[in-house]
Amino acid sequence: MVRTLRPFARQKYNVLIDTTNGCNLRCSFCSRENDKVVCMPPGQLDLILGKLDKRISALQLSCAWEYSIAKDAAEIVRTVGRHGIPCTAIYTNGNILTGEIAAALIDAQLNDFVVSIGEAGKETYEKLRKGGSFDKVLANLKMLSELKQARGSRYPRISANLTLVESNLCELPAFVELARSVGIENIVGRHLILNKGLDLSDESVRDKRAANRIIDAAEEKARSFGMEFSVPRYLDAPQPKSCRAAWQQLYISSNGDVSACPRIHLHAKLGNLLEESRARILKGPRAKRLQGEFQTGSFENPVCPVCLAGRENEQPIDQGF
Repeated sequence: MVRTLRPFARQKYNVLIDTTNGCNLRCSFCSRENDKVVCMPPGQLDLILGKLDKRISALQLSCAWEYSIAKDAAEIVRTVGRHGIPCTAIYTNGNILTGEIAAALIDAQLNDFVVSIGEAGKETYEKLRKGGSFDKVLANLKMLSELKQARGSRYPRISANLTLVESNLCELPAFVELARSVGIENIVGRHLILNKGLDLSDESVRDKRAANRIIDAAEEKARSFGMEFSVPRYLDAPQPKSCRAAWQQLYISSNGDVSACPRIHLHAKLGNLLEESRARILKGPRAKRLQGEFQTGSFENPVCPVCLAGRENEQPIDQGF
């Protein structure tokens, strides 16, 4: 029997917003690239957050793209802070962090500043994250940490978000030590997601048991430092997942387009929050059709079946960015 779920529009929900659709790096495991970058002005972000009212349980700024490339990135951060959202985070590659942006992060009392880094060595980092500067990222993190201390603020918590690949796996325990030295308090990670069109065979982790031993050692070290650590172990077989994104999540791109998830953004649009009301989008036929696909397990987009089967680490997916 199919369980009837409460209408999405009546629930609190997680919101992910990309205020740009460009990035200053070309990471080896990322397939995203745009020739024409669209940046959402702070006024449009304010309008969108206003339309969502008090229904946001958590907000993540930057998901598929890099917020800091916009000239008004600091004001984007302050705009988020003015809406009193209970749980807020920014995901970034950390290469651009001006003093103005750092001050805005603290003033907005952003909960988490999450930097994509998991390498202990400059050579490995710059091999995987083309266009990035290892030294610059570390200097930026130290600057933010010192500014927090100077202003007596616990916001934002500085976190590392790493993608485990063959090249950086052996550096994980050493990275824990490095992370501690630059003010990182929390380490989270994920396994490599295979993106269609990229040859990542050399970076797929081959010895899962050895990898798990490295992860165990890194976690033990992190715990000894009083750091939080959450990096998944490798399993012998894929584990199916459940997903309630169609009812509990919104992804909003820099032009206002709405989907339930960034991975299916171009495959399953629900509407545009700059042009339509919240109710029209959340109660509309596109949202209901997507919910129906989740209930029946029959999808029009090519991503959800692979993701729900837990196979995105072994079967390339055509992410809709």
